[in-house]
Amino acid sequence: MLTKDCKIIELNHTGWYDCVMVRNPQLLRVLVFGATSLSLLGNVPVYAEDSVQLRPPQPASPVSSADPSAVLRKPAAASVESDFNEHRAGLKKTKKYQPPAPAATGASRADTAAAMGAPNGGLPTPASTTGDGTASGDDIAISAPRLESLISVNEYLNPFSLDADASRPITLREALDIGLERNLDLAISLTQTKQSKFSYYSALGKFLPDATAGFSEYFARGHVGLPFNFFASSSGALSNTALGTAASNISSSGRDSTVTVNRPFEIMHAGGEFYAYRGGSVLFGALQARNTYRARTQGERATLSDTLLTIAQNYYNLVLAETVLQIRIDAVRTSEEQLRRNQARFHSGLATNLEVLQSKTQLSRDKQALVDQQIERRSAAIALSNTLNIDLGNDLKPATTVVQKVRLIDPHLSVGQVLQMAIDHRPELKQYEQLRLAAKKAIIVSTSGLQPTVSLSGQAYGIGPPSNVNALGVFSVNANWRLKGLATTDAMEVVRAKWEARQAALQSQKELQTVCSQVRNSYLKILDKERNISEATNEVISSAEELRLAELRKTSGLGLNLDIITAQRDYTQARVSKAQAIIDYNIAQVQLLHDTGQISIAGLTSGRMLNKTDL
Repeated sequence: MLTKDCKIIELNHTGWYDCVMVRNPQLLRVLVFGATSLSLLGNVPVYAEDSVQLRPPQPASPVSSADPSAVLRKPAAASVESDFNEHRAGLKKTKKYQPPAPAATGASRADTAAAMGAPNGGLPTPASTTGDGTASGDDIAISAPRLESLISVNEYLNPFSLDADASRPITLREALDIGLERNLDLAISLTQTKQSKFSYYSALGKFLPDATAGFSEYFARGHVGLPFNFFASSSGALSNTALGTAASNISSSGRDSTVTVNRPFEIMHAGGEFYAYRGGSVLFGALQARNTYRARTQGERATLSDTLLTIAQNYYNLVLAETVLQIRIDAVRTSEEQLRRNQARFHSGLATNLEVLQSKTQLSRDKQALVDQQIERRSAAIALSNTLNIDLGNDLKPATTVVQKVRLIDPHLSVGQVLQMAIDHRPELKQYEQLRLAAKKAIIVSTSGLQPTVSLSGQAYGIGPPSNVNALGVFSVNANWRLKGLATTDAMEVVRAKWEARQAALQSQKELQTVCSQVRNSYLKILDKERNISEATNEVISSAEELRLAELRKTSGLGLNLDIITAQRDYTQARVSKAQAIIDYNIAQVQLLHDTGQISIAGLTSGRMLNKTDL
């Protein structure tokens, strides 16, 4: 059990009866819900349709026609809930449960010194670009490559789209919307939630009595022996007409009688049976099913968060592949120009054949890297299409024209505050907490085998031949107590259930440790990647100057051709490193937003940073 301060309190049950929860107002809701479950069963589909609709069609979002600032002001938690409701509008919302949180997590709501970047050095958000499409911070402008700049792998395929049949530009927002509607992991998670939901309803149905009805007709022909002399015991009543008729089918010999049967015989019954007591298995079985259903709902939320993370990562990887492709094209163009110059100088007697061969070698290397990058870009597009569950033959191209740093989390947040957000909002923690509670309910269910069962039943019978069926009413109270294997079987089941509950508690604590580890690693990765961007920028500046000086020294007759080739190689690698650093930084921001449990479409695209108001 968890308090509001995220401290763990162990509950030790001394017996099943201390968990009856008579004073719990939620018990009344469970009983009322069980009484209405039969009406719900009439609306339950009995089979799954072959054509599965991944998400019901949604009306157009009113945000597009409203003030855009409304999206920017929406809190992160509200954005997450909005995405989940859009994904699964038909399912009932679940309550919020605080996850387990040992004191050693370092989580805090207090303001401390921030470490994610310089407090005064703001980074551009998705909404901070200028009118001409350039960002105010470090950025790399990208454009669609010209086909003549690419290398054809064969004469049948387009060198850019390769195996694709068509191509289309796509933004990050469009990719997230498509993934929310078509991603298969989300659809599978929804079906699992539905299964848990109807398992819960099935458990509620056990509160209702069992209805029974039956009909049996026996066609008997033969004799039945009686252990007494019928004529001797009923000699005074044979004057009755009915008994006289029955006596015609009975023959006696000594102390025994024989009945001759040669007519159909019917038995009809209708009634019901209600289990008044089953050792708590019905009540706590329903509570266990409810916790399992809530855990599955939180698991679906976790799947939604993972899906948004994967889509954002694949999109940024596609942007990186497109950017590096442009860098490789520039490198090939520069190598071709360098080779042309050296060949002209060689024919003029100003260069040696060695310098020409060095330029050819460098050009071949750049072309190999360009071909590899063309394939890598197409592979990145396929990976994004696969995540979105769309046609893999449709080549996706990022619609962005600039690669820039995107800050999604306020740098003034301390690591303790980020950890507190994760503890409050990560669906995985809530999922394992519900599984822990379900395991504790399973202990009570397992003890029911050691206790008696009491049932109330009422039956109305119709017994007799077809021409003389008579009614018989029976009401019974049955109490049974069966100890399997001298109670050892069920006793060992109780011990096993206790160890399973212990395992569930340990798994919950392990998941908490995993979440805290993920948050801290993502936090540190942001610091690392932001520093990498700064150093990569310096590397680009210095390598560009190195290339300029190498060409100047060569023109002046003081340098070597190899110096130009080395400088050119350094410049190309520096540009690739900078693009990689920017994309890695953006992915690290997305990863930390995911690790806090507040990742959403609005949080990734609206430009609103996660800040202290979301605590």
